[in-house]
Amino acid sequence: MPDPPYIHIDPTKILQQDFDKVLMSKYDMFYRRIVEYMLNIVENVEEHPILVILVDPDDVEYEMQLPVSGYKKTLKKTMEYFTTIEEYETCDLIKQIQKQLQK
Repeated sequence: MPDPPYIHIDPTKILQQDFDKVLMSKYDMFYRRIVEYMLNIVENVEEHPILVILVDPDDVEYEMQLPVSGYKKTLKKTMEYFTTIEEYETCDLIKQIQKQLQK
C-alpha cells in the first residue's frame, strides 16, 4: 500500500477558484498520484484511504480523500491536465481506468 505524498501549499493565499490552477501549474505530482490511486483501485491493489496530504506553511497537515462519488469528476480533471501537457500515453491510461470503472 503506497503512502500518500505530501504536497506543501498555502491554502490561506489561494482562492477556491484558483485551486485547480495552482495544482495544474505546480503540482504535477498531484495528478500523477490520482492516476496511480485510481489504477490501484481498478486493479484491486490495496490502496491507502488518503489520496494526498496537503501541508500548510505552519506544517499543519490536511488529509485529502477521494470518495467514490468523486472518481468521475476527478478523472475528467486529470485528463484535462494530461491533455494540456500533451502526455497522451497517460490520457490513454486514464481512458482505460474510466472504462474499468463503468463495468
